Amino acid sequence: MTIDLEAADHLFKCRGWLSDCPATLRRRLLACGGLRRFKTDDTLYRFGDMSDGIYGIIEGRITVSIPTDSGTIYDCYAGGPGFWIGDLASFSKANRLVTLTADTNVDCWFLPQARINELIRTNPEFISLFYALTHRNMAVLMRLMAILTIPDKSRRLAAWLLFSNDNLPTAGGWINASQEEIGMKNVMSLPTVRRLLRRLEDKDLIELGYGKVRVTDWNGLLAFSRS
Repeated sequence: MTIDLEAADHLFKCRGWLSDCPATLRRRLLACGGLRRFKTDDTLYRFGDMSDGIYGIIEGRITVSIPTDSGTIYDCYAGGPGFWIGDLASFSKANRLVTLTADTNVDCWFLPQARINELIRTNPEFISLFYALTHRNMAVLMRLMAILTIPDKSRRLAAWLLFSNDNLPTAGGWINASQEEIGMKNVMSLPTVRRLLRRLEDKDLIELGYGKVRVTDWNGLLAFSRS
């Protein structure tokens, strides 16, 4: 598949951060960058790296990971098409706080830091656009933190499934995550995740597939998570 500025603009006008951006500003911003491709398990950047720019996912899926104080790695979020990241370190001139790894082959649109700086210097109206990206990503982080504070594991899992469903390109699609991945993201053992997922499936709230899960009754799952 050939991905050029036109193709990138077509995707980003429909998904994610830039979907709310006026067309003229979006195209001027995208014109500052270009395509980068990564293979499965490639690292886009690592915790502690200096920022070189901002990444927007066009095709594929990446995992956002953070180190814990115990020396382990916590995979906190999976980003797909329309997801942008890298803004916080870029504008604070600080080191990266997370590691990005390609779960699949990934095509992304990369905005180099130097080009972004020049664009903002000559066009200050873009500053509010980047604040909007930081706000969007902070909202994701805060919702994930809120989910992890739910003490009841079955309701925590239900809330995570609702969150993951809400971040799909099309609501009601498949959430591509193995049961092991779901357990790691929700701080649960694999046997516990299997048992709780089967319970939700028995209630006709979700459908299980190989390495994936689908919310079939959003309202019912929401009611369960709040019960």
